[in-house]
Parts: sequence; C-alpha cells; structure tokens
Amino acid sequence: MKILDRYISKNFIKSFSLSLVAFIGIFIVSQLFRVIKYLSDGRFTPTDAIYYVVTLLPRTFIDVAPLAVLLGSMMTISSMASNLEIISLKTSGIKFKRIVLFPIIISAIISGVVFYVNDTLYPISLKINRDLRRGEVQERVAPIEKRNAFLRGENSNYIYLIQKINRETGFAENIQIIDLNENFDEVERIITAQEGRYNFSKKMWMLKDANIYYGNDKEKSEVKDFFAESKYSDDPEHFITLSVEPRTLTIKDLKKTIREMKSIGGDTRELLVELGNRYSFPFASFVISFLGLALGGRYVRGTSAVSLGVCVLLGYGYYVVQASFEALSANGFLNPFVGGWIPNIIFLIVGIYLMNKAEY
Repeated sequence: MKILDRYISKNFIKSFSLSLVAFIGIFIVSQLFRVIKYLSDGRFTPTDAIYYVVTLLPRTFIDVAPLAVLLGSMMTISSMASNLEIISLKTSGIKFKRIVLFPIIISAIISGVVFYVNDTLYPISLKINRDLRRGEVQERVAPIEKRNAFLRGENSNYIYLIQKINRETGFAENIQIIDLNENFDEVERIITAQEGRYNFSKKMWMLKDANIYYGNDKEKSEVKDFFAESKYSDDPEHFITLSVEPRTLTIKDLKKTIREMKSIGGDTRELLVELGNRYSFPFASFVISFLGLALGGRYVRGTSAVSLGVCVLLGYGYYVVQASFEALSANGFLNPFVGGWIPNIIFLIVGIYLMNKAEY
C-alpha cells in the first residue's frame, strides 16, 4: 500500500465511522421515547431497556451503512478536492479511478460485513427484540391437524392430497396419492382411500379400502382392503409447517423453509423476496460508494453544499427505488432475485458514469 493509499484510506475510514455513528445515534435517539414509555408502563426494567436498544443496533447498522459510506466517501474526496489535492494528483498523471481505488475496496469490505450481520446477528436480534416487546419468549408450535394438505414425496415422483391429517396420531382422511412419470408431466397411477394411518415403527402409510387406478389403462383398477408400499414413507410432520417470519431466518433457514413450503404447495413469494434482499441489499454500500466518490471529486467553490444535497438525495433515492422493486417482486410482477438486484445495477451504472465524468 502506497503512502497515498494509506492517506486516503485513513481519511475514508474516519469519515465513514463518524457518519455511521451519527446515523446510528439519530436512530437511537428517535427510539428513546418508546423506551421511556415502556419503562414508565412497567413493561421494561432498566436492564430490558438497555437490552432492547442493543438489539436494535444490527438492523440499524444494516440500514444506515450505505448512507454512511456515501457521506464518508463524499466527505473524504471533497476535502481533498477543496485543498486542490485531487487536481494536483491528476496533474501528476494519477487517474481519478486510481485515487479512489482503496475507498472502493474498503466499501466492498463493508458490504461483506453488512452481509454477515444481516445473515447472522440481525435474525437473532429481531427475535429477542420482539420477545422483549411482548414481555415473554414465545415458542412457535406447529398445529396438530391440517386440512387440505399437499406434499410432494421425498423418495419418488408422487404427491399426496389429503383432506385432513393429524401429525401426532398419523391418522388421515380422504387420501389421494398420485404417481407421476420421471418428467412429472404424466399420471401413472392414482391411489385413493377414505382413511389411512401412518405406521411410525415401519415408517410407511397404511391405507384402508384403497382404490388403485392406472393412468395408462383407464379400464384397469384394483380394490384392496389394505394397501402399503415402502416408498410412501413421508412422516406426517412433513405435511404441517409453521408460519414463519422471513426476517427472523438465516439464509440457510430461508432456503430450507422455501423447499419445505414448495413440497406442500405453500406460497413462497415472501420468503423468496427476503432471500433476494439478503443477497442484494448488503452490496448497496459498495454500489453507492461510486456516487459519493464521483460527486466529491470535482471541487467548484460554493457548490459543496449542492453536492452534499445531491448526494443525500441520491442516497435516499436508492432506498425508494429498492422499496419500489421489492413491492413489485412481492406482488409477483418481478422475479424476487431480479427485483433485488435492479436497484444495484441502476445505481452502479450511474456511479460508473459519474466516475468517468470525474476524470476530467
């Protein structure tokens, strides 16, 4: 690392840290009224109040990190520009892109930290925060029974359609099991039964008075007093899933829950939107750094306040665009992953354009 890189990196980290502390401080102050209200109502002890504020920090850091990077980068380069350091470096033959290289690298590292906090600390802190507000730790328990259950089998290409199932007793009513071909586009066999029970020791479904129909021969059918095949071994627990708050799940848990919801025919849109945001939003800090560095790179006397205003507007503009595309994804108009990355792509293009303009 050259002396120039150390100088710029030091100033950028300092400006970013000050901006981050300022934004977090503003948010914490805005929450003090609620904390005081909880204390006066007797819902919080002083220890609970401190714990409550601490659990707000991960999400606050995630939300304000892009703005802190934006203002930090702008303050760093603007200060250098006002001291004519940028012009001097350009005159000596150093390109603007080389000057801001290390702030961009540091912004990428900050994005990595945001990604880590968003996937690990935030889900835990959100659960604790909600439990504190409720006044108790709430255990989530799956319902014992479910109506109109749907499940794609784990061991082969077949699906269950069950009118009613009890996960504790393993008893089910009005059962249909549909066997399909390998491409999952043609019915090979349909098995129906008025009732059945899951044998927990043998790990298979036992159907009573079963009717078997063959898809390739509509006239061929069988009736059996009892029907059981080892491949139909899906546990009743798999038919019933908990309703979950996507934001309280890690990426690993989100993927697992999405697979489970798909297997029972559940709506995964909200989960997919959250998963898309987990991968896209943390990198806003990296993307938005281009804007701050480019806008701070050209010093014209009397226009620093204008640059600051434009910079802040662009920063909040990112949140507006991101929220708009998130809404489109949630309503089914866009693929959740595409919708999550479009704001990053838009602002990266704008940032690169402004960065090229700053070369002159």
